[in-house]
Amino acid sequence: MKTIRNLILAAVFILLGVLLTARFDFTDKVSAVESGGSGLLDVYDSNEGHSRFAVIAKDVMPAVVNIKIERSFEYNYTSPFDRFFESDPFFDDFFGGRQRQAQPKTRKQIQRGEGSGFIYTTDGYIMTNNHVVEKADKIIVRLHSGEEFDAKIIGNDPETDLAVIKIDKNFDDDKIAKLGDSDGLWVGDWVVAIGSPYSLEKTVTVGVVSAKDRAGLGFQNGPVFQDFIQTDAAINPGNSGGPLLNIKGEVIGINAAINAQAQGIGFAIPINMAKKIAGNLQSDGKVKRAYLGIMPKEITPAEKDVLGLKEDQEGVLVATVEKDTPAEEYGFKADDVIIEMEGKKIRNLEQFRFDLAAFDPGKKVDFKILRQGKEKKITVKLGDRSTLLASDNSSNVEKDAEELLGLKVENLDDTLRKKFNISVENGVIVTDIDDKSALFGKLQAGDVINKIIVSGVHFEIGSVDDLKKAVSKVKGGKDNYIVKFVRNGRNDYVLVKP
Repeated sequence: MKTIRNLILAAVFILLGVLLTARFDFTDKVSAVESGGSGLLDVYDSNEGHSRFAVIAKDVMPAVVNIKIERSFEYNYTSPFDRFFESDPFFDDFFGGRQRQAQPKTRKQIQRGEGSGFIYTTDGYIMTNNHVVEKADKIIVRLHSGEEFDAKIIGNDPETDLAVIKIDKNFDDDKIAKLGDSDGLWVGDWVVAIGSPYSLEKTVTVGVVSAKDRAGLGFQNGPVFQDFIQTDAAINPGNSGGPLLNIKGEVIGINAAINAQAQGIGFAIPINMAKKIAGNLQSDGKVKRAYLGIMPKEITPAEKDVLGLKEDQEGVLVATVEKDTPAEEYGFKADDVIIEMEGKKIRNLEQFRFDLAAFDPGKKVDFKILRQGKEKKITVKLGDRSTLLASDNSSNVEKDAEELLGLKVENLDDTLRKKFNISVENGVIVTDIDDKSALFGKLQAGDVINKIIVSGVHFEIGSVDDLKKAVSKVKGGKDNYIVKFVRNGRNDYVLVKP
């Protein structure tokens, strides 16, 4: 009897064990469950055991391209042989007493660069960064297959660092990148970056989204409009323009920048922003944006109460109203606080800039502002930002610089005072100096010019126009002149001999 009882108990335990193991799948798979219980997305491919990242790389790699560019530029140089023989008495006598002087010559040099991009249409359109292809004389696109094609720039947008180029080749649907939804990203989501860092083509790195909505990053010559995805997937020089992909293999960003002082911090332009811009570049070759004509400032929590904002209100402060702009025409004033635009509440400065630039030029937009603590509505017909930028292009800047003694200067405003940490009220601030200027090495960026003295006449400088009037007395003259300026809170003077 005892033996039979033991056999029955053993059978019961065996049956329970079978039932329990049937309820659980003890595998070495690591899985990510999609929110909402819509299904299971394995990090490991269930068929061949390769990682999901390997599957993404295999599927998307044919759409990723390597971009090589050439830019030519000229520079002046003086031959060392000219300097060697300069003022040598023997050669002065040999050439009839004529004193030889070293004369600058012009040389052309080719600058080569490299980046990445991805094909997103079957007729050969490619997205990349503006800084990869800007001012390129020649663009070569190398495909995953090794084929190379000349490419042309369809359009570029320096303000977001995006560009669209095109090659003359058609592709099947499975050879182009699929565009995803960057708004659906969560911090912590897996991402994959593909590109050509340091000329190492077809390089794949993996990481996560470490932050979203990054803005206000102080990149030199960086984009005006910033809304970066931050990632720890390794991004290096040469990755620029390549895709950042989600776990489904969809492009959700365009790799654009790195923090050179940190490890594991890279930045990508959200694909939802890029889609709209790429569409404009394809159709018009440029992006039209609206502008208001103010210098907006972020409001800190400590400033809210002082400016009359309620606890649940946010806004941006109008620090400056530019002359001859829609803002001035329709009645904006410095110190106004913008709290709504087209019925949408202002959350922060970056959101305000993006939403404003998204309007079509010429559109009438309703603003709700606080002026001295009281709400007021202003309707403005917005201007065309592209026209504004065109009127301030580099050739005009260079011309102005030449006319102003080789200086680039701006009228003082609160933003520049804060940027250069100065408290001077009157004058013009130096922002750059041509290395051929007589003032090169004597003045520096951040100096504030408030007076020029020529032939005993004192010209008070309160604006760029004042400086132009003073310069008109200097240009072409033979008299020495003095520039009075402020540096580090102290007045100083520099004598210039023509």
